Amino acid sequence: MSLYNVDTYKGSFLYFSNINDKNGCVRMINRILAFFVNLMQRYLPDPFTIVWVITLFVGAMALIITNTSPMAVIDYWGKGFFDILGFAMQMSLVLITGYALASANIVRRFLQKIVLIPKTPKQTILFIGFASMALYYFNWGLGLIAGGFLAREAAKQHRDTDFRVLVTAAFSGIIITHGGLSASVPLVINTKGHFLEGQIGLVPLTQTIFHPQTLLITLTLAIVIPLVCVLMLPKKEETVVADISLLEDYTVSEAAVATEVHLADKMDNSRFLNYSLGLAGLIYLVAYFTKNGFNLNVNILIFMFIVLGILAHGTLLNYARAISKGTATASGIILQFPFYAGIMGIMHGSGLVHVISNWLLSISTYETFELACYFSSLIISIFVPSAGGHWVVQAPFMLPAAATLGVEPWKVAMGVAWGESIWNIVCPFWALPLLAIANMNLRDLMGFSVLLFIIGNIVAIAGILLITH
Repeated sequence: MSLYNVDTYKGSFLYFSNINDKNGCVRMINRILAFFVNLMQRYLPDPFTIVWVITLFVGAMALIITNTSPMAVIDYWGKGFFDILGFAMQMSLVLITGYALASANIVRRFLQKIVLIPKTPKQTILFIGFASMALYYFNWGLGLIAGGFLAREAAKQHRDTDFRVLVTAAFSGIIITHGGLSASVPLVINTKGHFLEGQIGLVPLTQTIFHPQTLLITLTLAIVIPLVCVLMLPKKEETVVADISLLEDYTVSEAAVATEVHLADKMDNSRFLNYSLGLAGLIYLVAYFTKNGFNLNVNILIFMFIVLGILAHGTLLNYARAISKGTATASGIILQFPFYAGIMGIMHGSGLVHVISNWLLSISTYETFELACYFSSLIISIFVPSAGGHWVVQAPFMLPAAATLGVEPWKVAMGVAWGESIWNIVCPFWALPLLAIANMNLRDLMGFSVLLFIIGNIVAIAGILLITH
């Protein structure tokens, strides 16, 4: 059964040509959209396949460029394989705890109420777009899951709004992820004990997500992208709506009430145990922020979302079930990050890091180095769909070159982070959880989001060039 009203569905990448075939600019955008949709669907393999291809490529570079023996390359790979397990666990928990909070029934009911606020299709898209920006700014795991729920609920309540644009607006907030409070690279390098602390120390958030450059890019994107989503709305006769019968409920169910209640059941469903844990967590958070100010790092962010999730679910058993479901969303991180660490091991052990660093030095200056980090991140994003994975792959060769040029570590970090953040809007890897919730085809989302990707690049590059200190 089709998700869409088949009488009006024309295919997402054909939409723009339906607006005005006489407009050459629109036809050009249409060709760009079609190119990217077809490119991704035909030639982009599974992320796990990609990480092994990158491993082979880096290994071959080490053999050819550094004259390292094949056995030495394998040895470097194996020794580095488990070097960042702590980092992988942190990234997994950011996503899992965000999922658990978003799936709580109290959060779901809240989302069902707020989608009633807008009345017209334009208001609906604008509202969902701004809501997505707020969710992703707070936590990218929360935005990923809650955005899908928002799109589903909005589709049920606003039958006159194009479902493709609705889901695009719900997903659009991912473009500001690394300007937000859960930005993985800035939070990691502000967390004591991170794997590069000996090289760059701790980098405060005032130099990353709260720096004027980041604030300018984030705010501009948060305003411009929802407005562009509104402009994507088709004419009334060309509107594509969802088949509501396919939007089945997608919740973490409450714990079933057994006919015979045992002590274990009472403990699992005890409100006292649940809220006493939540209260203890809140007391710790208040004490932490009172002592340290708003010094957010990845560990305290995870702790915050665990506490909020426990309070939202009402019982420890419900929260445990939500975490169990959410774990599936982090499977890519769990599987792939050790391979990223293996790549880092090859680069360090063979000396390939220094070769690439010297090449970067030959083509970059202090003024252009952050842009070099940004563009290289865009390219690596095609193969490594994770900012954490990016940082592991890029930091080893970017930081030595930056140090030689006198470039501050925050510029390297934010160049890498923004490159990955802008790419996120066209990354199938991150779209899959939302598409599963919204019950939508990848082609339809990517066809629209490529235009947001182009606009996002313009905003990010302008921000990097305008504010350099």
